[in-house]
Amino acid sequence: MSQLSQLSRTFRPAVSRPPAARPRGLALRVAACLALCCGLAALPVPARYLPTPAPSILPGEARAEMNVGQTIYVPVYSSVVYGNRGRALNVTAMLSVRNTDQRVPITLMEVRYVDEHGQTVRNYLDGPRQLPPLGSARFVVEESDTLGGSGPAFLVVWRAAAPVSQPLAQGVMLGAMSSQGISFITEGRVVGGVR
Repeated sequence: MSQLSQLSRTFRPAVSRPPAARPRGLALRVAACLALCCGLAALPVPARYLPTPAPSILPGEARAEMNVGQTIYVPVYSSVVYGNRGRALNVTAMLSVRNTDQRVPITLMEVRYVDEHGQTVRNYLDGPRQLPPLGSARFVVEESDTLGGSGPAFLVVWRAAAPVSQPLAQGVMLGAMSSQGISFITEGRVVGGVR
């Protein structure tokens, strides 16, 4: 017998066998995978291998930014310049505030119209005004009202009793001259929390 064959007999590597519990655990994992992936609900699946259920949310709220109050700045225009001679066309400006939350009302605490110098021209609320879920409110600056100058804006302060999805605040401008019409919108921007 050669030395090589003697060495291979003498130094045969030991085969480690898994404990008896390991094959059973592996079988349970395979059963769990089959049950989850293939819909084999008849197989017994230990609770620790089952996925945790996702929290229930309304459609559209998965990525919604939740808040309990904000101050929103909405730029609007009382006139627009047109033509080569810099003529101005007065327009009607409307602020639209919409509660986008499907469950919780919001309360408008303040709606102020400020001029191009940042001075308050008009307060639109005498007291808090509640908007129901998916409710809206509008505030109008007439076409003949030029007190705001060329760059007026609205400041909207709102609150809620619980976290809600952010309201939508937009400025809507409408104007017409003879057979020509103009309309456009502006989006509000959050500039702070509730004061």
